[in-house]
Amino acid sequence: MKSLQMNDAIYSLSDPINGYSLIHFLEYGALSLISFIKPIHVLIISISWEIIELFIQQEWARESGLNKVFDIVFNFSGYFTGRFIFRSLLAKKSISN
Repeated sequence: MKSLQMNDAIYSLSDPINGYSLIHFLEYGALSLISFIKPIHVLIISISWEIIELFIQQEWARESGLNKVFDIVFNFSGYFTGRFIFRSLLAKKSISN
């Protein structure tokens, strides 16, 4: 059985933002639609996923340490943007009734 090995790219600071950054933003924007999901859940999910990615041997999982930080920033940005937009839409809908 092959032992787990951490990706080497974590020690790099290159490419902090990539195409997956937009995916992170959109995924967590969608996650904001689930009312019981709170910021602490976003933090736990985000950090857990970034740790799991350290051991995934696929090319898409080989990211720099700075990219991992930015992924979490995009996660929170998407989550709070989604919450803001949907709360604004709900408030506008309730005012028009």
